[in-house]
Amino acid sequence: MTNKLWASAVVLCFLNLTLEVRDGVGMTKENPRVCIVGAGYSGLGTARYMKDYGVDFKVFEATKHVGGTWRFDPHVGTDEDGLPLFTSMYKNLRINTPRLTMEYTGFPFPEGTQSFPTGECFYKYLKRFAKQFDLIKHIQFQSYITSIKWDKNHWNVTYTKVDTKENRSEECDFVVVSNGEFSTPIWPKFEGQEAFKGKMIHSHDYKDPEDYRDRRVLVVGAGPSGLDLAMHLSNVTSRLVHSHHLKYNQPFFSDTYIKKPDIQLFTSNGVFFQDNTFEEIDDVIFSTGYEFAHPFLDRSVGITATGKFLLPLYQHTVNIRHPTMLFVGIPKKVLNSVIEAQGEYAAALAAGKFKLPSQEQMLKAWLAHVRVMKARGLKIVDVNVIGSDMDNYFANLTAEAGIYRRPKVLTAIRDFNAVFRLENLLTYRDYDYKIIDDERYEKWYNPRPGNPCPLND
Repeated sequence: MTNKLWASAVVLCFLNLTLEVRDGVGMTKENPRVCIVGAGYSGLGTARYMKDYGVDFKVFEATKHVGGTWRFDPHVGTDEDGLPLFTSMYKNLRINTPRLTMEYTGFPFPEGTQSFPTGECFYKYLKRFAKQFDLIKHIQFQSYITSIKWDKNHWNVTYTKVDTKENRSEECDFVVVSNGEFSTPIWPKFEGQEAFKGKMIHSHDYKDPEDYRDRRVLVVGAGPSGLDLAMHLSNVTSRLVHSHHLKYNQPFFSDTYIKKPDIQLFTSNGVFFQDNTFEEIDDVIFSTGYEFAHPFLDRSVGITATGKFLLPLYQHTVNIRHPTMLFVGIPKKVLNSVIEAQGEYAAALAAGKFKLPSQEQMLKAWLAHVRVMKARGLKIVDVNVIGSDMDNYFANLTAEAGIYRRPKVLTAIRDFNAVFRLENLLTYRDYDYKIIDDERYEKWYNPRPGNPCPLND
């Protein structure tokens, strides 16, 4: 990204911060009312800490269920109530980082659970968490947020009751936006794409490998879902064509699997690739990632929100212009443990356990982050990336709020697994991990046929 675009983003932040009188820094209102958007992993973790700190709160969840993207839904496109489908779960999914890095603090899986449980098992874990901490009574289901506006000294949260189609509004002192990142797919565009006569979907709508038995399938992309689908489909399709440019230790998937470079163009019955080869194709699955979606944020909130980034956010969490709005789950290339820590940070702030710096100081901190990003040669779309700086982020976030500092061993496990996964794609989930202390862990080979889950519904 050019320096002009970085500069434009910085200027926009200054303009946003000077449009209105400052508000809400270190808010000290007694018994503030908090509204939380979403009851997935982020929202449930935040709600737990709000309850722990004695804060008055309500969670607004669009569907009838907790769990967000971790709940499998057989519908495609829209759910049973006609809402956009928020979950991207599919059959046979297993988590791709050890569960120790995803567990809520003080609420582990039962002893002996495999380190890479299925998505179905993780969903059971989330439901058990909500029950254990008595969170269900704080969740208003079938409440689809349509607008969040700042109105002088409070937030107006407008939503539609999905069951009655009634539009309602509530006033809140704090808002925590935790609606997740994996529900709005990124669709790439290629020459001739509209001429292709086969079925074309995003992995967001992929459900079951059996749907593709004996078909000629093209999978585009080699992120977590793209690699997963290569494993799931290679033994059921008549031919699996995998287009990507990832450099990794590619395993032998099957005799039907073939690796191809990026797409050049589509025809009515197939695809030409950048190496000028052609493959006849029946179905296409784009595993090309997701983008942020915050269509309910009114201009008055003072956030620049796109599918690629949100800015400016202090500590990747606080809306600098209106610091009584916080975002949980925005940072990229981090573990779930970061999301949980953000939820505790938000609860501690709402409870008055600490005060934020002035808006000027928060903006300076954000600009310092921008300078570091530019120095590393990163683009403005990477402004929400934490990545290799995750442990320092833990240290700074938790120290400021006076909350539990997540241990360094979590970062060590994350960093090791990121490499080990690409070196041993077919077997890395057959290893179990155990934390020894705050800096050390051990792992050992321990495959579990059938991927048993010790949790019941």
